[in-house]
Amino acid sequence: MRIIPLIIFPVLAACSPPAPESPAPESPALESPAPKSTAPESPASESRPAIAEGTMMTSAALVGEYRVAGVDGQDINLPHGISASISDDEIEVQSQCIRFKWAYTLVGEVLAASRVPVTSCQRGLLPEEDAIARAFDQAAQARRTSANGIEFSGAGHTVTLFSQ
Repeated sequence: MRIIPLIIFPVLAACSPPAPESPAPESPALESPAPKSTAPESPASESRPAIAEGTMMTSAALVGEYRVAGVDGQDINLPHGISASISDDEIEVQSQCIRFKWAYTLVGEVLAASRVPVTSCQRGLLPEEDAIARAFDQAAQARRTSANGIEFSGAGHTVTLFSQ
C-alpha cells in the first residue's frame, strides 16, 4: 500500500501546468501596450468574475423575457433552458419546475433585490440553479453588455441574460 503514494505524487506533479515563461520580445517596436481596464481593481478581483461593464440599465429597459445564458462567467449548458421574466419591480427565474422570484428596485446605478416566496418543486437544485440564485441574491447593478445582453453583478457574482 505504501507504494501507491510514491506513484501518485509524481503523476500529479507531472499533470500540473508549467510555470509561464515570458518570451523576450524580438523588437521593441513590435510590443503593444496592454489595454487598460476601466474597472476598479481590488485584491480579490483575480478570483472573481468581472463586474458588469457597459451601459447602466433602467427598470423600464429591463422589462422583458430572457434566456439565462451564463453565471459567474461560465456558460450554462443544460439539456433544458432557464428563463427569466422581468417586470418593473420583479425578477422571476424558472428552470423546469424550480422557480425563484425577487422584488427589486433600481435607483440610479444601485440595484436592490430581495427574494420573494414562490411555489416551486422540492427537488434539489442543480449547481447552475444555485449559482443563479446566489448571483441574483447579491446583485447590485445591471448593465447592457457589448453583446447586447444584460448582466447583473454584485459581490463577485454575475448572471447574464439574453432576449428570447
